[in-house]
Amino acid sequence: MKTKVISVGPEVQDLLAVGCLIMFNSTAPAELKEVAAIHEKESNEKDVLHVGGKFKISGREYTIDFVGNEANDNFNELGHLSVYFNNEDEVMDKLPGAIFVSSKDKVNISEIKENDIVEII
Repeated sequence: MKTKVISVGPEVQDLLAVGCLIMFNSTAPAELKEVAAIHEKESNEKDVLHVGGKFKISGREYTIDFVGNEANDNFNELGHLSVYFNNEDEVMDKLPGAIFVSSKDKVNISEIKENDIVEII
């Protein structure tokens, strides 16, 4: 599944600096657009998030290590997804709408910009 970033809120880079990316589709309220990467899906595939899958963005590939029990529903309906990069501090079961991703190089995404493509496979 591919989705295209159509706008990036002014607070997104601050969240990326601490290893978190928040995504929503264009129906998000204005206050959420401040902290989110707004995206537009290129297909209507459902339930694409699964442990062992891949999350690709900005030329980097991450392995999905955890999928919250509400993550697929939120992503299907609202385009909402909270992505935590290489995060070992959070208690996973307290983040039902989130996914945790990691890379072998332990890098966090440094920026996201308009027209970036996110792939989930």
